[in-house]
Amino acid sequence: MPTGMKINELSELLGVHRNTISSLVNNNRKLSIDMAFKLAKAFDTSLQFWINLQQAIDIWEVNNDPRLQEEINKIMYYEDFLKAKSKEVA
Repeated sequence: MPTGMKINELSELLGVHRNTISSLVNNNRKLSIDMAFKLAKAFDTSLQFWINLQQAIDIWEVNNDPRLQEEINKIMYYEDFLKAKSKEVA
């Protein structure tokens, strides 16, 4: 961990199970709002800092997932969707 703190130490500091911290550190779990509150308190940072960090990771993951990008690319613009629907009815 960047602070030199061990997973066991951080889990003790935050009052959570070691597996919770390990999952976060290894990107196997997303940061929950309650964990963001705990981290903000422990490291004297803002809640928004931790929320923004998770949001940046989430956005990066979507932008770099070919399957999700393919799904997103298949979505029509709302106006085009409505026009296509109105042609089906006519």
